[in-house]
Amino acid sequence: MSTILITGGAGNIGSFIADQCIDLGHKVVVADNFYNGKFRNIEHHINSGNLELETIDIGSIEMVRYAFEKHRPEYVSHQASLMIMDSNKFPHKSLETNIQGTFNIIQACYELGVKKLTYGSSASVYGDPRVIPVTEDHPFDNRTLYGATKIAKEALMQSWAYSHNVPYVGFRYFNIYSERQGLGAFYTQVFQKWIHAIYKDEEITMYGDGEQTLDLVHSSDAARANVLAMFNDNVKNEHFNVGTGKETSLKEVLSIIEKNLGKKARVKHVESDPHLVKRRCASISKIRTMLGFEPSVTVEEGTKKYVDHLLEGKI
Repeated sequence: MSTILITGGAGNIGSFIADQCIDLGHKVVVADNFYNGKFRNIEHHINSGNLELETIDIGSIEMVRYAFEKHRPEYVSHQASLMIMDSNKFPHKSLETNIQGTFNIIQACYELGVKKLTYGSSASVYGDPRVIPVTEDHPFDNRTLYGATKIAKEALMQSWAYSHNVPYVGFRYFNIYSERQGLGAFYTQVFQKWIHAIYKDEEITMYGDGEQTLDLVHSSDAARANVLAMFNDNVKNEHFNVGTGKETSLKEVLSIIEKNLGKKARVKHVESDPHLVKRRCASISKIRTMLGFEPSVTVEEGTKKYVDHLLEGKI
């Protein structure tokens, strides 16, 4: 049994990493400030003896060192991040959390001799892709502060891996969604907003013709990618796309939601936002070959999970 510290461990991806690590028999330490994380995502473990909770802000090196020295984790999964919408509203906090906070985690991993660090990057680093599907060697073409912080995070990881021997594996998440997510994710906001609006018989907004595409990957699959990498001694200092390799248009997303809710949406069409990425689709050849990763939750299944949680009053 190993001790695994997960930053953002009560969040959309981190809580699923906690679930999967506990299922494998490991002890989990969740470090979260509960800005995006939700207690309900981890409360089923609180009295199990398998999970300990540290309410800290990773922007503070003192708090980070306290948690690391107290629990002495062998593995770390760094998922804490300020998302796109919040990065736009609170740019200085975004830099503090996503860049300074990441450096604090890397430094603590070095000081404690952590065996491996996995962490979340984003497909935002690619900007509006030049080719589809997007491979890991696609040049960075970031358009947002959030994306800039993810590029900086990757640079920090690479520098410390070579100069301080901190082994890492990073994941460029595409359009992550689940029944546990908050509202900070920009491109998957339509997923949640549409479900709740249609459920309440409210009007929804669709930009343009709805042919824009997402590569929707369920958070539990993104979590599994982290777990696969964490315990694979042959893979380190690599970056992987995490997606499904399939494009789903907004029109298709709407149809799937309507089917699950048994309701037709009232749609207001507005002019397409020129700043939005038109297509998202990941190449998953590298992660499939090196980690044996295969997405397991279809968009239909993931939507049903979300709707079922909503109808059961869990959201």
